[in-house]
Amino acid sequence: MPLSEHEPSDTLVPTTPAGYREPTEFRYSLPILLGIVLVVLPVAALVFGSLLWQAQGAERLATIFEFQETPTSVSFTIRSSGVAVALVASIGITTVLHEFVHGLVYRLRGYRVSYGMVPQLGAFYACPFHQFQKREDNLVVGAAPLCVLTLLFVPLLFAPSPLLAFGAFIGLLFNTAGAAGDLYLIARLLRMPAGTLLYDSDTRNSYVFYPESGLS
Repeated sequence: MPLSEHEPSDTLVPTTPAGYREPTEFRYSLPILLGIVLVVLPVAALVFGSLLWQAQGAERLATIFEFQETPTSVSFTIRSSGVAVALVASIGITTVLHEFVHGLVYRLRGYRVSYGMVPQLGAFYACPFHQFQKREDNLVVGAAPLCVLTLLFVPLLFAPSPLLAFGAFIGLLFNTAGAAGDLYLIARLLRMPAGTLLYDSDTRNSYVFYPESGLS
């Protein structure tokens, strides 16, 4: 697959490959993304929080949190200054690993990858700009960080250090919420016919090329 020499900031509308229809724009829906986060984040908090509680137990967790139970709720107070460090470090490490996994899978599938950030969105990316991407490749790339980082962080919930376990818990939550865009992309890709190509022109413009034989 030919690689582009253009910069990620270059906006290009590619020539339609033979056997494909004229491109349609691909855009993420912000309301749907927020809806995905609102659905998956509470589920992740419940599942991974339960695992953290079972793995560490009240006694260990009490070294970093003070729990207070009332007839209607449970509150806690932070007792360790290391919690803030674990929180910031976990978010930073998770962000880097999430995009690294995206980029690694892209590279393993023959694409050249650009890494960067979209300041106005506060989002990071790993993207093969100016290259035609197979639908099937993007399905794997999209699912990879959620699967890989979950498998990496869940065992850390059982670490002997409650701070490390708490950091892994935050990483699991952040990675799950950060996968909202990936889940949205996967849902869209599953509705596209086999052989569909995607093309990222820049951080704001993406196109979908449907095969002529794949649509009625």
